[in-house]
Amino acid sequence: MEKLDGNQSKTLNDQLNGLSPNNPPKTVFHLAERLDIVILCFSCIAAIIAGGANPLLAVLYGQLAGSFAGFQNGTLSGSELNANLSRFCLYFVYLAVGTFVATYVSTVGFYYTGDRITKTLRTTYLKTIIRQNMAFFDTLGSGELTSRITSDISLIQEGITGSLAMFLTAAATFVSAFVIAYVAYWKLALALSSTLVVMFFTGGMGIAYPVKWTKESRAMSGRGATIVEEAIGSIRHVTAFGIQDNLVRRYDEYLQKAEKPALKGGIGVALAVSVMQAVPYLTYGLSFWFGSILIVRGETNTASVTTATLAIVIGAWTIGRVTPSAKAFLSSISSASVILESISRKSTEDPFSEDGLRLTNGNQDITFQNVQLIYPSRPEVTVLDDLNLVVPAAKTTAIVGASGCGKSSIIGLLERFYKPTRGSILLGNSSIHTLNLRWLRSQIALVSQEPMLFNATILENIVYGLEDAVASLTGNELKAHVEDAARTANAHDFISNLPDGYNTEVGEKGMQLSGGQRQRLCIARAIIKNPSILLLDEATSALDVEAEQQVQRAMSAASKGRTTVVVAHRLSTIRNADNIVVMSNGGIVEQGNHNDLIAKGGYYAELVAKQQLSKVPPSNLVEEFINEKQQDADEVLEKQRLFESPPPSVKAEEARKQSPTTSIKPVEQPKSGFTWRTLFTALKFILHMNKPEAILVVFAILLAIVAGLAVPAQSIIFAKLLNALSLTPANVLRDTVNFWSSMYLAMGLSFFAVWLGQSVGFAYTTERLVHRTREQSFRAVLRQEVGFFDMEENSTGALTSLLSSAPADLKGLDGTIIGVNVSFLSTIVGGIILSVVIAWKLALVCTATIPVVAGFGWIRLAMLTLFAQKIKKSHADSAAYASEAASTIRTVASLNMESRILKRYDEILSKHSKESIRSILSASTLYAASQSVTFLCAALAFWYGGTLIAKENYTVFQFFVCFAALISGAQRAGLIFSYASGMSKAISASKDLKTLFNRQPSIDTWSASGENISKATFAGEIEFQNVSFSYPLRKDRVVIDDLNITIKPGQNIALVGPSGCGKSTVIALLERFYEPTSGQILVDGKNITGLNLTDYRNLLALVGQESTMYTGTIRENLTLGLSDEVSEETVLQACKEANILDFITSLPDGFLTQVGSKGVMLSGGQKQRLSIARAILRDARILLLDEATASLDSVSEEAVQAALNRASEKRTTIAIAHRLSTTRNSDVIFVMEGGRVVEIGNHSELIGKFNGVYKGLVQKQNLAEEEEH
Repeated sequence: MEKLDGNQSKTLNDQLNGLSPNNPPKTVFHLAERLDIVILCFSCIAAIIAGGANPLLAVLYGQLAGSFAGFQNGTLSGSELNANLSRFCLYFVYLAVGTFVATYVSTVGFYYTGDRITKTLRTTYLKTIIRQNMAFFDTLGSGELTSRITSDISLIQEGITGSLAMFLTAAATFVSAFVIAYVAYWKLALALSSTLVVMFFTGGMGIAYPVKWTKESRAMSGRGATIVEEAIGSIRHVTAFGIQDNLVRRYDEYLQKAEKPALKGGIGVALAVSVMQAVPYLTYGLSFWFGSILIVRGETNTASVTTATLAIVIGAWTIGRVTPSAKAFLSSISSASVILESISRKSTEDPFSEDGLRLTNGNQDITFQNVQLIYPSRPEVTVLDDLNLVVPAAKTTAIVGASGCGKSSIIGLLERFYKPTRGSILLGNSSIHTLNLRWLRSQIALVSQEPMLFNATILENIVYGLEDAVASLTGNELKAHVEDAARTANAHDFISNLPDGYNTEVGEKGMQLSGGQRQRLCIARAIIKNPSILLLDEATSALDVEAEQQVQRAMSAASKGRTTVVVAHRLSTIRNADNIVVMSNGGIVEQGNHNDLIAKGGYYAELVAKQQLSKVPPSNLVEEFINEKQQDADEVLEKQRLFESPPPSVKAEEARKQSPTTSIKPVEQPKSGFTWRTLFTALKFILHMNKPEAILVVFAILLAIVAGLAVPAQSIIFAKLLNALSLTPANVLRDTVNFWSSMYLAMGLSFFAVWLGQSVGFAYTTERLVHRTREQSFRAVLRQEVGFFDMEENSTGALTSLLSSAPADLKGLDGTIIGVNVSFLSTIVGGIILSVVIAWKLALVCTATIPVVAGFGWIRLAMLTLFAQKIKKSHADSAAYASEAASTIRTVASLNMESRILKRYDEILSKHSKESIRSILSASTLYAASQSVTFLCAALAFWYGGTLIAKENYTVFQFFVCFAALISGAQRAGLIFSYASGMSKAISASKDLKTLFNRQPSIDTWSASGENISKATFAGEIEFQNVSFSYPLRKDRVVIDDLNITIKPGQNIALVGPSGCGKSTVIALLERFYEPTSGQILVDGKNITGLNLTDYRNLLALVGQESTMYTGTIRENLTLGLSDEVSEETVLQACKEANILDFITSLPDGFLTQVGSKGVMLSGGQKQRLSIARAILRDARILLLDEATASLDSVSEEAVQAALNRASEKRTTIAIAHRLSTTRNSDVIFVMEGGRVVEIGNHSELIGKFNGVYKGLVQKQNLAEEEEH
């Protein structure tokens, strides 16, 4: 390949990496509207007020401590003490009211704006994704998009609604504490400020270090999600080839890559947490030590030292207390940076741009001038080289040639999916790259090789072709347009015979319909668009002969007066084209009309000869056939219309009503609600998933218990020191303070080690939990039977979203949170025991406050659990929709659906937002109550404690031990539920995952039961005995009706018939994707339901209509699922037989070439030949070919058909084909209609039947022998 010049390299780089962005958003808040900013500002102020109020407790504590000391020293009378108690307790009430209001306002505000901002972020992110040029999608898997739009943006929302509020509250508390400390006594506060340096340095390291690793971890998780999306999206292929384990292992590789940086980040946070937990104890020791010196000097008093000390410690504790939330906040920062980086990407082809010309006439000549095309993700390969071509206006130009020669690339260039690296493409006299992109695509209708429908109704799928014109039509007008388009596309009859008609849901990617039905709906969608330019890329490849002829006539009519470009392998479909362009290796080798090219005897003539198109049957023979069969033709058409709902036999109908085997058990949705049982069930599930780390979990929990006992222990030291400050003489005061201050130093160092061990242990177990849960949930999904994936709620997007978000949501009850809560409980229990021992009367009163605080938190947790379930459902729906849009991006772009996609996506999100307001208001009320009630608890403790000191000779030491132990316990009871939002998500996620894990598939892929069977002894006889079948989701429609077929070992049989007559269903039943409604299927005389499923499927090899590739190299795709190591020679031979070896070896990286997500870097024909090579490598005893050569050109088809014939030797082969040339050498041909066999015989026998159905099909394909028997 020639070296690229500067312009070529820039063209490729711009497509791959995007243009320089204009003013990209620096933070998610740049996406907020003015109202959001206003509410956010008020919320921030409220959060600051709520946080700033907390250190005011230190002032009250200090003043009350001074009053107690004065009463104990005799400087304050009992009445004066009571007066002070009443006054200061009233201040506590004021603080409680103020804190409630401020906390409520901030919580509601942050939840509301967080929801709105992330809604905008989701919409903006999706808008950014769907406006990108196609090179972007060559390297981005739609699974990664799902991961970003669910898991990542949910983390950002959690960061705004919860973590940011806690951060601001903590920051305000910290600042307020230091201000109060300096006001109380500046010298002491200045000395204690050294702790500020330590805290900020530690916090900074704890933020900077984990963010880097978290970002790397999420990038790996996103790539892993692409494997999930590809696997679920091709579940039939995955099931048929038994490659579940292989895909799980590949997914696990990405999980391992994600776990390592995540663990490094967790250890960084653990170190920061441990330092922040230890510093307050060191602060206590330093404060009392230095404070005692100042008191002895006479520079200050006990009240000032106590106030300054408590204020500083409150500030320090606050920083340490928010570190679990800091982890979530750090994750949200990391996620935001990734999302914002994507949002800032500027596309080279922007469908939302208003720039560019809009011509008055789109039906003009199209000219390719010296066009060179190189795909950005494969710069070493030149796809088109110096192409010069004129496509005349209002005429039909056909493009033919070998698979991979560049035919479909021309279509992609016209749609501006890619940009030429050299040369230009003109519409009239204007370069198409100077035209407005949306206008250009509005002039074009594309029907591609792989029909792509959306998960909507038939009506909606056809209407998508109307673009903006739909708004100007009435309901009746719209319906009339749709029906006219459907009639033209030969689709109206089968639609009308469906139970719900045009309102029938087609399922994900239209999988509830046959390939031919999907193709006809795509053609109807193109017809209704009424375009100036019609692009047909193998538009009728999935249709049977009858339907193809009818649709071909419709397309011919639709092409009149339009510029039409047809890419075709079936040369019968383009013989009447005005100009036929023959391509090879990215260039034109011949062009002209059919007769001229035939006369020339060149490349085209050879292709025609291979398809026997030069042998045109006498026209009168066809006329005679049509005339004689006019009445029968009506019956045939009627039967064809009934293939969706054929008249069931009595036996089939009876079986349909009675059989339970067709039912699908969905993943049952857990009942809403929250109880102790749901919490413990969630904990049990999480601990079970962490079972391999059980010893470490137990060890970390024990450390958490020890860590929790630090508060009761320090309450003794705190009380001793407060009591010591009033001792005399000075030397006794100093000696006592020195001793107990050193105890604080010992505590700080000891508990640093405890917290570090606990935090590192839980960081490790948490990452193992997420890793293991993701891997096992993916494994559990792939275990399910095919029918499970037919259900709407189990779409690819929904399941990918579940596997991405649910394991991450378990972090709401992970080791860190469990550790914090165990520590809190340890503090509460330890405090109660200590207080009862030292001052039981005060202990009983103070203990009674704990259930009050806990009760508010518990109710809030219950409400948030219900709220989390609603959010999960909404996000799953929206993620599934976004994933579908990304995975069908070429169709979305071609139909100019970007604005419609965004509108619908916004409607889904808006519905959730409206439903969530009430839950937010209720939950915020309870959270505010739980945070403010601690002030009332403190007031009660001081009032009753002061009374006990004044009247019952309680000592200051007794009071402060009890107060410090129990009020801290009450505060921690409230803090337990500050993590309620994350806990509720974890509970909901654990329910979903547990239900998934417990679901027993009706056809268990990994079941070890059943009779084992080996290839060596297997003959390959197949028999269908009275088999009837209805799809589980449409039991009222019989697809296979009392079918009886016998296939002898080694026979090569063909199934032919109209599209949707049940041919592919026969293969699906053989693969045991479904179980028959009645009857049985035997192989070698044994019912397949009694055979070991893995052994049985190893006997089969399937090549489907739509070839499936996975992200990875060509070799990885070829050998995926093979149990034994495959030699290089075997791989080369299989590729040679499949006529793909020359193409692979021509690539710079050969077998190590990356195929891209879903094989996007390969043409349809190349993917199909690789699929055939993969089937040959499988060395199966039964070969199932479902339109195996549909995507191949004549040359490739002949070579591959020969390879398949060789592969069929000594194998039982079942081939489905619409091209009857591929079936003429079959031993037996079964002609099907309406789910039944209507004719049986070989080609010669069936051709010999007068007015036979098969004979009619053959004649219409011009394949009849010249002699009429």
